[in-house]
Amino acid sequence: MSEEMKEVNVGGINGLGESLINTNSAEFRSLRDMIKSRFATQDKESIIENHLLSVRFQMESYINTPGIEIKVPGLFIENFLKAVNVSKKQLSKYLDYEYTNLISVLKGRRKINSDLAIKLGQIFEIDPAIWLHIESKNELMKEMPRTQKKLSLTGLLNKAS
Repeated sequence: MSEEMKEVNVGGINGLGESLINTNSAEFRSLRDMIKSRFATQDKESIIENHLLSVRFQMESYINTPGIEIKVPGLFIENFLKAVNVSKKQLSKYLDYEYTNLISVLKGRRKINSDLAIKLGQIFEIDPAIWLHIESKNELMKEMPRTQKKLSLTGLLNKAS
């Protein structure tokens, strides 16, 4: 698993940084082995479906988790492409989208617009708003540290009177 895809729960299961599960126990090893054997018997379609579902969960987790590092939407697009074994060039042709523009989206130099969000939503069965929420979250995360002046309703009312 790539470093980009690895999800780490620093707080542990109980939020105290300690796991409630003994990963060295016989029960845990047995469960892990059962999951691995079940995974090995899945057909190709099920494996792809599970990978796509995993990326969807990563997207939703990113949107709903405050204060984590910025992830460009292109990271999720690339993970979808890996799951279905489709190249960036094939995607750009299918979308009738300039390859260089797609690369710019993947690298975060260009934003996903509503048209692209709709197309990606149709292909990967993701609500187009999720793609736009990721862009919005990234914009807010970039701007928050730059906002130095603290504003409030009380301050506004004081200035207005």
